[in-house]
Amino acid sequence: MARKHVRFSVEDTFYSPISSCLTPLRPAASLSTLGSPLPDYAPLPGPTPFTPESYIESAIKSPHLHPVLAVSDLPVLTYDVSLPPSTISTHQPGLSSLVLLEPAVVPQRSTVTLRTPHLPWPIVVEASNHHFVTVSDVLDSIYASLRTNITPTEFQALETREQQRRASEAYTLRYGRLHGLLGYEDEKRQGVKRVDFLMGCTRFQGLSASDSAGVWQLHTC
Repeated sequence: MARKHVRFSVEDTFYSPISSCLTPLRPAASLSTLGSPLPDYAPLPGPTPFTPESYIESAIKSPHLHPVLAVSDLPVLTYDVSLPPSTISTHQPGLSSLVLLEPAVVPQRSTVTLRTPHLPWPIVVEASNHHFVTVSDVLDSIYASLRTNITPTEFQALETREQQRRASEAYTLRYGRLHGLLGYEDEKRQGVKRVDFLMGCTRFQGLSASDSAGVWQLHTC
């Protein structure tokens, strides 16, 4: 039986996330059965249905996440974090892509830090509008950070051989789904990435508060 080989890139490589702020979000073919695409952006007045007054009022007392980012067994956004944010869909009828332009956290912050127990590295989200971090900034930063290449030293730092095996398998499955499509060889050549340390748990479940101010926990399954 042929042995599988894990590859590592000599440089950190990022795939630029597809901007999803001002364009409609369309589900990928593989996600089309999981939810409906978000409707086209329209400059409608007032907040979206996901920014009720109670959300704003409660945030005066303590920081609150935007409801579409809150952890849930049935998240508002259907998203595989190994894919670009342009693949996001939703089961919520009538949700406008305007929601992506809204503050990810209230009170507003210019930077937000995310952590997950799967990774030793934080995901630092910066405001693309130079004022406050938006929902779209969070989603784009998750994708971009997880596209960072893993070094051999980082791979060896995994606690057990079983974890190394599972990360290697996640890498193989990730590039394998592109077999026969443009980009297959390039994806394979780039090697293991941080997303592979999620070991296949790439479904976005949302964020929750942590014990540290300004830090939020990223949940995937």
